[in-house]
Amino acid sequence: MRDNYFREQYNIAQASKDAFGVKTTVAAFAAVLTAILAVLGLPPLVNGIAGLALSVLVFVFCAQEMGDGLLSIFYMRPSNDSLTSVALIATAIQSLVLIFTAEDQAFHTFAPAVFISVTISMLMKYFFICEIINNLNLIKNSKTFVVNTGDIDMHKRAIDRVCIVNPVVKFPNVVDTTYEGDPSEEKIRIFVPATCGAILVVSMIIGFISGFGAFASAFAALFAIASSFAAEMAFVLPYIAEQRRLRKLGSVLLGYHSIEAMRDVETLVVSDRDLFPAKKTKMERFRFRDKEKMADAVEFTAAILLESESPFAPTFVAETGCDAERLPPVDDWRYMKNYGILAHIYGDEVLVGNRNMLLSYEIMPLPQETEAALTSTNRSMIYTVINGTLVSYTVFSYSCDPEMKRAAETVGEDFSIIATTNDCNITEIAIQKLYGLNNTKIVVPDADERSLINEVCEHIEETDALPDMITTKNAIGILSSVRKAKKLASVVNMSVLIKIASIILGLALTAIAFFIDSTAPGPIWTVLFNAIWSLPVLFLTLVRK
Repeated sequence: MRDNYFREQYNIAQASKDAFGVKTTVAAFAAVLTAILAVLGLPPLVNGIAGLALSVLVFVFCAQEMGDGLLSIFYMRPSNDSLTSVALIATAIQSLVLIFTAEDQAFHTFAPAVFISVTISMLMKYFFICEIINNLNLIKNSKTFVVNTGDIDMHKRAIDRVCIVNPVVKFPNVVDTTYEGDPSEEKIRIFVPATCGAILVVSMIIGFISGFGAFASAFAALFAIASSFAAEMAFVLPYIAEQRRLRKLGSVLLGYHSIEAMRDVETLVVSDRDLFPAKKTKMERFRFRDKEKMADAVEFTAAILLESESPFAPTFVAETGCDAERLPPVDDWRYMKNYGILAHIYGDEVLVGNRNMLLSYEIMPLPQETEAALTSTNRSMIYTVINGTLVSYTVFSYSCDPEMKRAAETVGEDFSIIATTNDCNITEIAIQKLYGLNNTKIVVPDADERSLINEVCEHIEETDALPDMITTKNAIGILSSVRKAKKLASVVNMSVLIKIASIILGLALTAIAFFIDSTAPGPIWTVLFNAIWSLPVLFLTLVRK
């Protein structure tokens, strides 16, 4: 079932990749051919016929993108294809004018510049779908986890949004989810219709001054500037570059959906089993204090450790030789932070906890000096009490996972970690000490805070929320991915602003040039201008650390 599901998505992605390859080739052919014709200095009639024929050809091959881009303007949901689709129509209009114009003035054709924009747009989509295919292969060949974010009301901790990692239960449609959302759809919602209106008004003024041929030329030139090379690059290039870095860390971003979800997350929720895997626990000593209850001491301790999902439970069961399937049932167990667990087994009241718990129940633990000697060198101790009688104690130790420790070393003061646990020995101080996180805020939640976290988890499960990221790692291992996703959000925003600024400046300069001499501006100007303003996006993508 899993293989069939991924094969279906893979086939969809591969078909899209092949289609974008063809569209890129057709647009590139149109750009090269019209550029050659323009350089040869052929009559406007030839350029007009070629421009019109190739505009129709490109529009037909890229019908889905161009059609959706055109319609999206009217629905006030513009995309990167919106201005390109209108630019293609403007090129067709100018080509018609070049064919039928009776004016003596020879206007330049801007078809090469527009076709180059279409080529780059299709090429970016081709690269984008290649990344999706690579992501699908990573997911298919790895044990994966889903990362979700949710709002939480922990104001006393100054925490209002958390990131939670869970094993994958149901995979999303990676292809569709990754395609959904683009920063341009929100940030240029008003900008695109306003730009189209401004170009139309300016072109009409130029036409009123210099004639209909000047109107068509200005209309095509201004839209050639508006369909900036940086338009598609502004999101796709930074995303591709960062996704390739993240894939080396075992993480997959689901397009702009992931970036938006991760940008405000400052807290990661992990479990004690993630921080201290069972293979990193060790039983140092197990001693009986009541020989008449030796069997109960072992079985009751093992049962409670398993019921509370303690990281130490598998080690204890293995070391004591218990049969996990034959252990007694645990009733009404309750965890008390910094103390331990109170439970009932076969009607007996059982306490499994630390020194504080025993003293609170007026039960004498080992002498403090003895306990201190036993728990030196990062060891921990739990006592087992049955019906008020101390029956045994266990000394054990936790070790951190080296891989997680390396990831933890990248965490700064601006990030918090919530560690959920039912183990009284796993405290903020213990985690900070073992993982070297002295400058990072560690939170071991109390009962009320655990309830809030559970509500967030239940809400995610009930709403069948889309994952905000897919990863091959869990716990602290995903922190590097989260931090990179947060940085990517700022890079994408800056790239989109560069795109908008370049379009505004380009339109202003081109309009001024047309007012000075309506025959002077040519396609070389638009190509060079768009290329120059693509450099900042390339810089942010390639040079940024």
